[in-house]
Amino acid sequence: MGIRLDWEIEAEQEHHQQSGGEDPETRRRRRRARTRFFIVLFIMLAIIGGVVGAVVLRLRQVEADIEQVVSDSATAEVAALRVGDRESFLAMQRSATNEWIQEQDATFAHYQSLKQTTDVNLSGHIISVQVDGSRARVQLEEIIGGVPYGRVWFYWRYDDGWRHVPPDYTFWGDAATAQADNVVVKYDVVDEAVGQAIAPRVSDWLKTGCAALGCTDTPHLTVEIVPDPTQEIAWSTTDAATVGIPSPYITSARLDQPFDANMQMKVATLLAERMVGDFNPTYPTDAYYLKQALVSWLVKRFAEVETNSFLISSLASTYGDPAVGQLLTALQPDSGINVLSQITGKPLDATSFDWRDFLTWRLTVENELITRQDQTDFLELYDPSMRDQAISRYNAGGSTDQYTVVSTIPEQDNGTVQLKAVVQVGDGNGTTQQEDVIFRLVDGVWKRAS
Repeated sequence: MGIRLDWEIEAEQEHHQQSGGEDPETRRRRRRARTRFFIVLFIMLAIIGGVVGAVVLRLRQVEADIEQVVSDSATAEVAALRVGDRESFLAMQRSATNEWIQEQDATFAHYQSLKQTTDVNLSGHIISVQVDGSRARVQLEEIIGGVPYGRVWFYWRYDDGWRHVPPDYTFWGDAATAQADNVVVKYDVVDEAVGQAIAPRVSDWLKTGCAALGCTDTPHLTVEIVPDPTQEIAWSTTDAATVGIPSPYITSARLDQPFDANMQMKVATLLAERMVGDFNPTYPTDAYYLKQALVSWLVKRFAEVETNSFLISSLASTYGDPAVGQLLTALQPDSGINVLSQITGKPLDATSFDWRDFLTWRLTVENELITRQDQTDFLELYDPSMRDQAISRYNAGGSTDQYTVVSTIPEQDNGTVQLKAVVQVGDGNGTTQQEDVIFRLVDGVWKRAS
């Protein structure tokens, strides 16, 4: 063994002091303590999680039990309707006044009467149940005449159980929106299917209308579905680009067609009127008819229902939808029917247009002008050669008969072009007869000649 000098020993001690670590035993104890801490923490978290989970599970079970009781109440009420048990049905109703009871008594009578004439299936099928404290909302299905409808009933928890109460329009569910291109539909959860159906359909309508009328920009539109029985399908009084619609669930909503035909017709009419514009044609010029005919044609295209817009439909089918927009652009407040020649470049007798609705309007206007005692405009509807006969008819007074042109037949009379209109005349009591009325082309305009 070599001799170690004092300075070497001191250097080694200094090295140990600088590089020497924690005592191994101390390090092991600290590691074990840390492990025990995490184990205990995990166990505590697991216990807390288990307790919370158990509470949540219990709450969900309680909610499910309450929902089941509400469902059973609704099912029992439907069963009373189905079997015609008025006493049991009315026992399920509750309100602070007798008005609700009387209303439900009338509802019961309505269903019993309906069952005598229509296939009514009151299955009691529950679509959804929502409970909020002491109140509950039930959506259920009924099938009337083979058509499925959804209804919303409201319940309140009394000491003797859940009872059917008047509608609670504040309990229509959370607010939501549906969007399709330039259309935004705002609704509450009850009306989700309705809102989701409206958005894409109305968006397509705007595109169709703009393609025909030549809009520079497709308009933006907001539709608000509100649970308000006083709301009508109408433009908002505070926002010109918003249409208000009452929730169909205020009464009943079609489950197979949430955006039902009646609602479609009303919304389509609003949009068509807005797109045609607010120019004021002079009555009784043909422009007055043409504006309404353009609206009617758009409604037909939108809602895909027959609106008897025969003339504009034949214009569009022959010359394309843009011809409708050209007509609207050319239309002036006092335009005559010969404005169509500006679009087609042809005289009216050279076209294959369907004149039924136009001539029906002309015959209807005759009676209106007699009622208004407007002889000047009345005579304008006639071929000048028929003036004496026209005056005699005017003096005879108006008729309450309803005139409908069911067909038109082009004819020639000594080289003069004319149309024979086959007219169905109804007296309003179900009795009809048929007569022929001749219209002749005079200065490019159809005039009555018989």
